[in-house]
Amino acid sequence: MQSAIVQMILIVVAIAAAAIVAIIVYSQLSSNAPEAGDNIDKARITSDELCTAVGGTWTAGTQTCG
Repeated sequence: MQSAIVQMILIVVAIAAAAIVAIIVYSQLSSNAPEAGDNIDKARITSDELCTAVGGTWTAGTQTCG
């Protein structure tokens, strides 16, 4: 059976490892995210709601976002 101090140290190490993994994943995801709305390919959008959300104009007749 481990002593209480060893258990506390293991818990702290586990929390620190989880925090490091979370920070690395967050930094990788945020560095790959688009930074501006200029790179939105509106030709691939297929719904009125999404087109409106990205600031486009939905054309109902052709079902396209412009």
